[in-house]
Amino acid sequence: MKSKGSSPLGYYTIGIAALFLAGFLLLVILGANSFRNTAGVQNENLQTRAVLSYLATCVKANDSEHAVALRQGPDGQILEIADGDTGYALRIFQHEGSLLEEYAAIGREPSPDAAAVIGQTEIFAVTQTGDLLTIETDAGSVLLHLRCEGGVQP
Repeated sequence: MKSKGSSPLGYYTIGIAALFLAGFLLLVILGANSFRNTAGVQNENLQTRAVLSYLATCVKANDSEHAVALRQGPDGQILEIADGDTGYALRIFQHEGSLLEEYAAIGREPSPDAAAVIGQTEIFAVTQTGDLLTIETDAGSVLLHLRCEGGVQP
């Protein structure tokens, strides 16, 4: 008569399958974490480049005689880009760690409450050397060659 007993080969097979399943789940979890970290760093880089690209595009789109002006505001420099002969300008300035933009009448004091946030930065400095304009933020700096003679207002 045969005795009913469990075979150690069955337990061995279940153990190996469980080991492979645990390894697979661990691999999926580590891969997902790695992807999330990589995607986060890529998003930060894109945001950084987006702010500098936006500033460069604003200046280059309105590069005409005396369209760009550097003014001193209550929180630092204001980059004022005139909108043709309308009497209005796009003003870009830094306030409480944010880079803001406001479309308003030329010469009016900036209103941070009415401005839209471009990005986060603690540094916003604009310098002009001849026809070269340098805009510096936390993200780095962008050099712009003004095509128009007298592009920056004195």
